[in-house]
Amino acid sequence: MKKIMIVEDEKVIRQGIKVLLEEVFTGYQVFWEAENGKRALEIINTEVPDIILSDIRMPEMDGLQFLSFLQDKLPDVPVIVISGYDDFSYVREAFKLGVKDYLLKPIKRSELASVLKKIEQEDKTLAFKGDPAVIRQIKELIEQHLEGDLSLKFISNTLNLHPNYISQTFKEYTHVNLSDYIVARRMEKAKELLSQTNLKIYDIAFLSGYPNAKHFSSVFKKHFGKTPQQFKNEVL
Repeated sequence: MKKIMIVEDEKVIRQGIKVLLEEVFTGYQVFWEAENGKRALEIINTEVPDIILSDIRMPEMDGLQFLSFLQDKLPDVPVIVISGYDDFSYVREAFKLGVKDYLLKPIKRSELASVLKKIEQEDKTLAFKGDPAVIRQIKELIEQHLEGDLSLKFISNTLNLHPNYISQTFKEYTHVNLSDYIVARRMEKAKELLSQTNLKIYDIAFLSGYPNAKHFSSVFKKHFGKTPQQFKNEVL
């Protein structure tokens, strides 16, 4: 089920799009509605839509301002712009800000279906091409800080991305929880240190991100089925 956000100041249009998405198409549900970009930004501070449909002209914060902020917060979330016939100069600017496509008012069922299909196809293509840039950034950060703080808050602050976006996007593309991935990488580092160095267990624990050696041994045994010392005895 794709979770949709609609950003549109006219309630009638929001409701019309909602009906189209939920009653005509399968696999889509409108989870959030916002009457302007300002309200939409408040929502995405805690939520991560799969697709955003946004009007280009709205009060308080228009579509272009919203898209500009969105580029920094949720760069990988596809956006469809809703525009009128006289808004093409705005639409050109919107494409520069990374929108996937645009729909003219009044929105036609066939055109909405075509745009959604295009986005689905791009998602499938991206999956075959490997990790998107944000996943590579997360993985690189983890590799550089295996012995240090790898809390979701630290990763979020370092990459300037919302924690919900990080955890949800990582799981979506890797099919592994972020915390499980971090443990796996730390355990691989510990195994490498155990087999290639003469360091003490507590030193290896510390270098693998576990200040508490007892806790490290417990996690290691759960992961590999043997304690660090047992593993070290086998390889030496």
